[in-house]
Amino acid sequence: MPKAPSIEKLLQSGSAEWNKLRKSGQVSTDHTGATFTQLFSANADLSGLELVGSEWERCDLSKMNFRDADLSNAYFHGGRLQDCDFRGANLEGATFEKLKLLRCDFTGAKGLDDLEMEDVDMDRVQGLDGEEAPPPPPPPAQGITAFTREQREKALGAAAAAVAGPAAEELPPFKPQDPPGSLLFRALKRLPAPPPWVLDVPGLRPLLPQRLPPGSSLEAMYREAVKTRLENKKPGADPGAVERAQKALRLGGKDSAVAAMYLREVGVLPLSRFSAAKVLKDALRAEVEVDDLTGSIDPRVAGALLELRLTHEVVEHLQEARRRLAATQLYTALLEAGFTPENNWDEALESAEAALELAHLATGEDRNALFEAFQVFAALPDEARLRRLAYLAESVANLELVSRLPEGMEPQWLTGPETRECHDREMTYVQALRAQDIPTKVPALAQAELGVPEGQVPEDSDDDLFVHLRCDVCGKEKLIVQSRID
Repeated sequence: MPKAPSIEKLLQSGSAEWNKLRKSGQVSTDHTGATFTQLFSANADLSGLELVGSEWERCDLSKMNFRDADLSNAYFHGGRLQDCDFRGANLEGATFEKLKLLRCDFTGAKGLDDLEMEDVDMDRVQGLDGEEAPPPPPPPAQGITAFTREQREKALGAAAAAVAGPAAEELPPFKPQDPPGSLLFRALKRLPAPPPWVLDVPGLRPLLPQRLPPGSSLEAMYREAVKTRLENKKPGADPGAVERAQKALRLGGKDSAVAAMYLREVGVLPLSRFSAAKVLKDALRAEVEVDDLTGSIDPRVAGALLELRLTHEVVEHLQEARRRLAATQLYTALLEAGFTPENNWDEALESAEAALELAHLATGEDRNALFEAFQVFAALPDEARLRRLAYLAESVANLELVSRLPEGMEPQWLTGPETRECHDREMTYVQALRAQDIPTKVPALAQAELGVPEGQVPEDSDDDLFVHLRCDVCGKEKLIVQSRID
């Protein structure tokens, strides 16, 4: 049986995984003698653990829960402890040396008389003989945005507490490590009812609206089909809607994206795909070129590109989509926890490794760009922010799947749908040939279509490509000459 990972290794991998295993009872509570070196961790639940004789060398810990833990004879040297909860912990014989304690709570901790402290810088520490707390900061300019729990509670005031009642919960913690689906789910629970657009992101498994606005558009039909499927029912295909969807794809209409997605939901194969390529790629490019770090990308466009296997000139936009998602996920987590561009967001950013990773992916080291984009995002209406998060998360998932498709599913030289149609559908691409391949591979077809004598190479065609197509209905074949586009 493989040996279970140590607490040191688990915490290095992130507090989210540790907390998950802890909650499910898959980790031991006895970690006597554990050694941590330069550990950066936040929000880990270490309450009630046996950490006797543990060593913490130059660790940066934020919002760690040591409540009722046995830290007797533990040794903390160097580093910083910020907003950590030591209430009820056993600190008998423990040593704090060359340490920064910021807003930590030792109320009710045991063995404080035997706690050795040397060169410890304490700021707003409760339960120890540290410095007195400074005067409270002025209330934030907009909303409840203070960083510490105490500041938030004071800012909420007695009136808000009276409305919320005695069982009122604290503001949500800062959870940048949570996936977009979790952030979306929590936010949707706070809305009176899920908006219809949540059905555009079925991959996030959102809360479903009870009723949809009536309508016969392809978008309305698509959303109704998604809702039916997410309710574990089989959506039925409306013949009229199927005909309209096929026509939209064949003509490369503005409804091509929802047309392709509707056909997917009702299990009908699209009869055309290349003819919709231009409108879909232009729509994706137009959204990507908008100068907005959290600008939305329609997941139905990305989903249609995946469904129709249109890979050419698409994957190059994946990195920009990932960058936007990272910024939007970070800003959503900050606002959920009560941080705004005007108050303490930078301090919150430094307290979580996941937040720093998202910030780096979004803007690299450019904190000013990160701040300016946060200002723009925070000024949006709540539902608009939530829609951006959901749309970007679903689009990134679709574009990542597009990037894994094999090459050659969409030859870039195939243009002009009118030359590729037979029986009201696009002919199937068979192969692309150079001039020297014609005599050996398609001599009869070349003579019938292009007048090239059998066994001869087409003249003056060294730089041309010959596209071989076949109709799936009648078997008719075509050979089209195209100039190659590199």
